Amino acid sequence: MRRAILLMLAQATALRPPASSLLANDVRDTAGDEAAWAARVESLAVLPRGFRCGTASLNFKPRELPDSEARMNLGVIALDAPTDLVAGVYTKNRLCGAPVTVGRDILAREKPHIQAILANNKVSNVRPGPGLGVSCAHTVADAAKEALSLEGDVIPASTGVIGWALPVDEMVAAASSLTLQEGSAHKVAEAMMTTDRYAKAARSELPNGASLVGLVKGAGMIEPNMGTMLCFLVTDAAMERSTMQACLERCVKGTLGSVGVDGDESTSDMCVLLSSGQVQEVSEDAFENALGDVLAQLAHHIVRNGEGTNHVLRVCVRGDRDEDSARALGRALVNGPLLKCAVAGDDPNVGRIVGKVGQLLGARGDPDLLDEGSPCVVKLGGETIFEGGFFRLDAAKEERLSNHMKAARLGTDVEGAPACPVHDRCVEIDIDLGGSRDVVSVVLGSDLTHGYVSENADYRS
Repeated sequence: MRRAILLMLAQATALRPPASSLLANDVRDTAGDEAAWAARVESLAVLPRGFRCGTASLNFKPRELPDSEARMNLGVIALDAPTDLVAGVYTKNRLCGAPVTVGRDILAREKPHIQAILANNKVSNVRPGPGLGVSCAHTVADAAKEALSLEGDVIPASTGVIGWALPVDEMVAAASSLTLQEGSAHKVAEAMMTTDRYAKAARSELPNGASLVGLVKGAGMIEPNMGTMLCFLVTDAAMERSTMQACLERCVKGTLGSVGVDGDESTSDMCVLLSSGQVQEVSEDAFENALGDVLAQLAHHIVRNGEGTNHVLRVCVRGDRDEDSARALGRALVNGPLLKCAVAGDDPNVGRIVGKVGQLLGARGDPDLLDEGSPCVVKLGGETIFEGGFFRLDAAKEERLSNHMKAARLGTDVEGAPACPVHDRCVEIDIDLGGSRDVVSVVLGSDLTHGYVSENADYRS
């Protein structure tokens, strides 16, 4: 058994999707234990020129559960001076949170005057009652603005329980105690966490000496239709605002927009990019390459630290009619509960893969792509499992497929497993529909474990 698993690891490089997709790249940063990961995040999250950060915390009793006491964190990333160099994408969920409404309004201005992002966990501030959501978001943001002596606007961001009201008085008091420091924003990454197993950060250095740093929060309710739960990107590279927005939208689509944990799109998703503009003359190509790299790393970590996640699935769809169709097929596959459960048990029940492909192809009017003699080829762990309209299975292959899944285990089902990304391996699924070689889309997803059920059964308690 051990030799078989080691063989699967040795073959890993041959199983990687093509470089034409941002998610084809593996997780670059892993760690053997929590202390090593914390140190790595601290170094990754060192802020670019022109940024500072701070955190605060508070205890409160939710209005909706007055017998319970909860703890909330605040995290702020601020510029030394206001900027109009900002871009953002937000959830398309029609039940959006008040911070989403406020952020959209700020970004819609012809000349925004932004100086900070303020995030809180625990309560997402989504429709808590008439006159509460937007006004409460403004009240807390204004308290932080005053405490930090900021001239520009503060973009609010909230994540946590949907439907609860913000504990405004307690948050205002905590915001008033905020102070700003230079250096690493790793404490902000930690402050945003809810059910996340570990803090997440990524960075990229640009050729002209500028840097780009990203922080992200997300573990469950991950089916982003724009970005992810909360993602903050900061850079000192000067770019036109319109170029920043275009680059962000393109990069988000192939990264944060191509992952799924449970198929539920959050009401609070946002991805905001700010620039201090202190380093000039960065090319659009160089900036977009750096942005795509950072977002791909963050997307990997969102799935890798997903609620109850013990395997990451990577689905590469090739030769489809277009990239959007390929992405839709991949996302449907990683969100299928039967397949997710099979992967959780290291069970190569490949009928659940090809059956889901057939369901999607039939629904969109392409039923003949799986017929006898069709060009469709489906692989799991580099092994052909379906070709020419028939399954290609035998006992030895079944064992190899199971070993491939076992080699991708994250170990989160083991008591005392470290809260850090211990390796970069995925359960690799490749679907080639036989069309254009230029059409490639890669999607990430997770398995479905008892841990996920327990996490969400007990979420509010």
